[in-house]
Amino acid sequence: MLATPADPDQGLPDDPATWAYEVKWDGMRILADIHEGAVHLFSRTERDVTIAFPELAGLARAHPDLLLDGEVVVLAEGVPSFAALAERFSVRDARKAAALAARAPASLIVFDALRMYGVDLMPRPWQERRDTLERLDAGGAWQLSPVHDDLPALTAAAREHGLEGVVAKRRTSRYRPGTRSPDWLKLPFKHLQACLVAGWRPETGDRNRIGALLLAVPRDDGSLAFAGRVGSGLAAGAAQTALRDLLTPLAVEVHPFADDVPREDARGTHWVRPEVVVEVRYLGRTEDGRLRQPVYRGIRTDLDPGDLRIE
Repeated sequence: MLATPADPDQGLPDDPATWAYEVKWDGMRILADIHEGAVHLFSRTERDVTIAFPELAGLARAHPDLLLDGEVVVLAEGVPSFAALAERFSVRDARKAAALAARAPASLIVFDALRMYGVDLMPRPWQERRDTLERLDAGGAWQLSPVHDDLPALTAAAREHGLEGVVAKRRTSRYRPGTRSPDWLKLPFKHLQACLVAGWRPETGDRNRIGALLLAVPRDDGSLAFAGRVGSGLAAGAAQTALRDLLTPLAVEVHPFADDVPREDARGTHWVRPEVVVEVRYLGRTEDGRLRQPVYRGIRTDLDPGDLRIE
């Protein structure tokens, strides 16, 4: 179940009798399936990512049968760091995963319980599911996402500490998997957009390095809109290697956009099939829909191209 963006002019509804409020964590959405002494972690795209997070193996001993919804986060100076987490998304090697976990361990922040002892909890109200979570003894295997009643105080504190945003959840809402529901509303403080990579341009003076990515966002009719170029944030060697490995096999001769790409952007671009999802932070949008001052944050292997929408 996904949250619907709140109207930025109206904000979230300030009605604690009807709504509960949580921090919007800057992490990777995870379903943790605990059953008969084993745990399996699944991303939003239903990909098994258990091997990428060996430090969460203790979840297997936390409960006989439980399905949890939450976010995996890596903290840097007490604040979730997406950059520190992004390197973990595509790890397939157990030894590499163990080394990354030792350097920057991840935590699971849980905010919903969807099954317990074989009983489906999704048709039950959010408040009942939350009460069930609070009665469980996690034994340190996970952290419970705090719930707040005072929206103005939470919003001020979240902004002060540089957190990603605030989420409001209707207390009577049932859990509807795969649905972007108006019963969950999100108010982000940072402008983030998941985009498809449509092409890349080499770095000036070094054609073996990626200097910029050309970004695409799906329109409602399924065609792709050009969202501009991003070059900031691509300097790290890990980012360069991961992007080249993913983009090289996707090379095509023509761009995938419905409309022509401006000549200054198309010049020198290597076009690719739009299958790789990346996330960028940006300051705003131009009148023609391009992202202003975008900064690359990482590859989102936990998202499918079909999940993308203009945020």
